[in-house]
Amino acid sequence: MKTTIVTRTILIALLVGFISVISAYAASPAAISAKNIRQKLVEAVMNPEDMTTLPSTGEAEVLFKLNDEGTIDIRKIDATNEDIASFVKTTMANVPCKDFVHPYNQYYKVKFRFTQN
Repeated sequence: MKTTIVTRTILIALLVGFISVISAYAASPAAISAKNIRQKLVEAVMNPEDMTTLPSTGEAEVLFKLNDEGTIDIRKIDATNEDIASFVKTTMANVPCKDFVHPYNQYYKVKFRFTQN
């Protein structure tokens, strides 16, 4: 009798552990994708091929969504000046995002800080 209770308890604990591992794994691809998207955009905007086009100082906060075609749909840009806003907008438009797996209809927010060296 005692053996069956212990066996059932162990099986239930293993089942709960298995379910929690599966649910944690299911939640992680979207988080990894968001981190990769942010990293790629920060790298593209802050380190462009032509470093002379970087704005001098300021900040920009961008709210955007990725389309199914792999393009960026910018919803809102809050920037300290118009030069920074136009620079961020044109640079982000040229970043290819087709290789990212992202949740449908997901909005992302990225903040860029430009400082004069």
